[in-house]
Amino acid sequence: MTIETLEEYRGIASGVEAIEMEIQTLYNPISSPNGREMQGSFSGSPSDPTAHAAMRIISLREKLDEERERMYATLEDIERWLITCEDPEIVSIIRWHYLLGLDWRQTNKKVYGYPDYWRSRKKIVRFFEKK
Repeated sequence: MTIETLEEYRGIASGVEAIEMEIQTLYNPISSPNGREMQGSFSGSPSDPTAHAAMRIISLREKLDEERERMYATLEDIERWLITCEDPEIVSIIRWHYLLGLDWRQTNKKVYGYPDYWRSRKKIVRFFEKK
């Protein structure tokens, strides 16, 4: 396991959340600014904003499924590695920070009982430097 893999998981999870939010915003009713459809459009895409949003939602759902699969595969690798890790503090820090998405201060508060940016972060960096 590497810090890069953990950061990659965090990035993928954030991307999945962003796609979900984008899909949610596309479900809001859409109307053209002047209240009527555009006339004389010759493009291959529909001029109806609702149909365009529906096509975008379908495309985003496909992307979301791919990213979720990638996220679950990475999570599975991390979980397999966590079982073998003998340091419970490292396991706890990784779960709070990388898997659950807390920042370093919040992670330190959960693990050690007080908010500090550096303690948990340094513990992880030192742990992986030894490996």
